[in-house]
Amino acid sequence: MDSAQIFVTVGGLALIAWTLWFFFGKREEEPVAASGKALYACPMHPWITSNEPTATCSICGMKLTSTSVE
Repeated sequence: MDSAQIFVTVGGLALIAWTLWFFFGKREEEPVAASGKALYACPMHPWITSNEPTATCSICGMKLTSTSVE
């Protein structure tokens, strides 16, 4: 392998690693249901949640609906 192939391979692996970290590595703080605020979730993607009643799903754009917290 010449240096150009190595550079392109390492750059591609770095781009893949950065992309995976960007979409799956960052963690936002978990919604606190015990604070008395309502929790809203997407009907099709229940892992998308928000405390805002006017929020929309970041995947499909549907309006989030109120969920009951047990």
